Amino acid sequence: MSLSPTAPTSDLHIPANLRDVGGLPTADGRRVRAGEYLRSDAPQPGDLTTVVPGTVVDLRSTAETRGLAHPLTGVADVHAVPLGAALAPDVVAATPADERDLAWAYRLLVTEASAELARIVRIVARSRGPVLVHCAAGKDRTGIVTAVVLGVVGVPREHVVADYLRTNENLDRLWARLEAAGAPLPADVRGLLGVDRAALEAVLDEMEAHPSGLRGHLLAHGTDPDDLDLLTRRLVG
Repeated sequence: MSLSPTAPTSDLHIPANLRDVGGLPTADGRRVRAGEYLRSDAPQPGDLTTVVPGTVVDLRSTAETRGLAHPLTGVADVHAVPLGAALAPDVVAATPADERDLAWAYRLLVTEASAELARIVRIVARSRGPVLVHCAAGKDRTGIVTAVVLGVVGVPREHVVADYLRTNENLDRLWARLEAAGAPLPADVRGLLGVDRAALEAVLDEMEAHPSGLRGHLLAHGTDPDDLDLLTRRLVG
């Protein structure tokens, strides 16, 4: 994703939570193609990596981006899909504060942001070149979207969850990078902001409870069946 080949190389110029999901197995014995779907924390000007995506899905809200152009504008097709940004305040307020844990937030996202999920599936399925999906930290919104995409193309849950949990290995460098970018996080809460297996399992349980499983849940919430078929052909070798 290099925009500035002359930028100094350091950990802060390499996305902390960037990874390719290529190589993950599917239930029918195939593999996700390498170099086709990447997930990450937010790219920053001067980042140096070996992959230049053709398509970017930015899950951040306009408040997070502060009206600034995406660092990959002009290099990739950038799609802003602020996942969950339109959640109605009364929906949130209807739940007692002590019940608003990470699993609750995940379930709310997939039930209230179904249109955004459908759009994301369509973009990834029809993307040009490698696709990069990211939010700010690349852990929660990106984790949900990636879990849905991997589940749709047939990656067994244990591998989906294992990929999601890899974020916990990157937290120290991730917080340092966010702080350097002007989004500091108090040191005493950094350790509490990892990813949680139970939260992802809860949202996958809810989606897969549909009689036709995850695919049926997405179709019932507005996803085009052609996009789901194309997504599998696009990502699975």
